Parts: sequence; C-alpha cells; structure tokens
Amino acid sequence: MKNKKFNLLLSVILTIFISGCSLADSENTGSSNQTSNSTLSSTQNLENNSQSNSENSVDKNTNTQNEIAVSNNENTISANSQDETKNNSKNVFVYFLNTGNSDSILIDDNGTFMLIDGGDNDDENLVVNFLKKHNVTKLKYLIATHNHADHLGGLDAVVKNIPVETTFVSNGSASSKTYRDFINALASKDLTPAVPLENNKFYLNNSYFEVFNTNGGNSTNNESLVLLYTNGNDKMLFTGDAEAETENEILNKLPQNIDLLKVGHHGSRTSTTSQFLNKLNPKYAVILCGKDNSYHHPHKETMDKLKAKGIEVHRSDECGDIVFESTGNGLKSDCEVIGDYAIGK
Repeated sequence: MKNKKFNLLLSVILTIFISGCSLADSENTGSSNQTSNSTLSSTQNLENNSQSNSENSVDKNTNTQNEIAVSNNENTISANSQDETKNNSKNVFVYFLNTGNSDSILIDDNGTFMLIDGGDNDDENLVVNFLKKHNVTKLKYLIATHNHADHLGGLDAVVKNIPVETTFVSNGSASSKTYRDFINALASKDLTPAVPLENNKFYLNNSYFEVFNTNGGNSTNNESLVLLYTNGNDKMLFTGDAEAETENEILNKLPQNIDLLKVGHHGSRTSTTSQFLNKLNPKYAVILCGKDNSYHHPHKETMDKLKAKGIEVHRSDECGDIVFESTGNGLKSDCEVIGDYAIGK
C-alpha cells in the first residue's frame, strides 16, 4: 500500500515537472517570435525610411545666379499623420507671428511643421522662442521667400536651433550680411538651399503646398516665392513681398475663390492689384505690419480695395499674433479684434 502511494506521488511530481518544462519552452518560443517580429519590423521601418529619404531627395541645378540647387522632388504623405495630432484634432493651425513690419508664418499640420520666413534680424529670439513654445522639434520645410532682411533676418538663428529637413529659397542672390549669415548657418548644418520647381506638391501630412514664381523677377521683392497652401477644401496664398509684376505673371496659374490671402508687401500699394484680388476673391486677408511703421503700411490704395470687396481683414498691428485654424472645410480665427480698413500712420 505504501509503495502504491509512493508511486502515485512520484507520478504527480514527474507530470508537474514535464508540464513546467513544456511551458518554459513555449514562453521561450514566444519570446523568440517576438524578437524575430521586432527585427522584421525594424528592417521594414529602415527600408521605409530609406524609401522615404530617396523620394525626398533634391535634384540640383547649378545654373542659378548664386549656385543654389533646384529641387525636383515630390514628397510623400507621412504614414503616421493619424498619430501626430494637436489636442486630438486633425485640423491645421497657421500662426502669423507679430514680428512688426516683417513676416514669419508657422504652419502646424498635426505635428509636422513648416516655417515661411523668419522676421527681421532683431526677431531672432522671438521666432526661436515661439517655435520652441509650440513644440517644434523639427521643421520639415523652411521657406525663405526672398532675400530682404525683414523676411530673412531671423532664419540663421532658426537653423542653428531647430533641425531642418528641407530649405527652399527664391531664385536670386544678395550680398548683405543678413544673407551671408543665413547661408553660413545652412552650411554649418550641411544643408543645401534649393529653388523648388513648379508643378509639384510638397506634402506635410495630408496638406500640401505648391510654389509659383520660381524663375525670379526684376527686383528682390518680385523674386518672392508665392505659396499656395491646401488643406482639404481650404486654400491659402502666401505672397512674400511679391508686387504687381509677379501677381500678373502668375495670375493664370492660381485658383479662383481662395479662403485666405496673406497680403503682399505688408499692404503696400505696390501689391494686391484689382485683377489679382478679383481672381482670388479671398474671404480673409492677413496683413503683417508694424504699428506706426515708417513705411506707413498698409497703404490707402490696398485698404480701399479690400473694403470694396468686403474682405475680412486681420492685422498684426491690431491683433498681435494671428492664428487661423483650418478644418479642411473652412477657416476659424482666434483673433478677437477684426481689423479695420484704416491706413498706416
């Protein structure tokens, strides 16, 4: 009887021991499979990144006046656009910084950023601090519309403080210290500025922009790159300091009935012709100008045209920073002060 009990006990112990070994083997196999899957995922990510980098490569053309390369790339939509959201919203935010009588515009497409111009030389800290405050850890695109200090001045500090993926510049050169500082800052980060080719769409996440006036102009203002930004059904046009000559040249390439126009040259009479305004027919106009600036921007001729068409005006000299939210089916602004049609003093 005792032997039977002993044999039964021994059988139970052996069963538990064998089951434990089998479970351990199963767990080890699972761990091995997870490692294999992780390795495969990493390899796929590497291949995807390699493919993306290849697609984002920039063709170079050394025929420009200042030996700036020419970009011929069309970037693909980011695969993780659904993961990078702001306040659980898929909307795009457009920030017009109050840098006085200068331009700086930040676009945030759910964590993918582009910066259009960087204010004047004394705006360096303001622009860099604004970017950091809004959690900009990398700029997918940095755009210098043209080579005047009131658009280019703060970009050297931006390049030194914020990683940049692609830099687009106008087709022209300059001999100013501001321009040299910008080019030297790019060189220190192994960045090559490029003039973008037209008829391309450059994507952030789901939104994109197209570029016009890449052939330059007869003055620095008329060398300004003009950007048409599209998010869903929303369209915004950013004109730098483009004047009547450039507006007339690109008029037939532009769509009718856009949502927002960044008024050219701070509201100067040299920009915003009647033909240009009638074709675009914007609902909103944004004017970036300094309070009581020495150029008396915005000028009466421009404000009269905007008033005659009943276009809602937002001015940095009256509102400060201006923020528009693009839903893809309309724009909303946080500016509590709707600008008037008063001329600059």
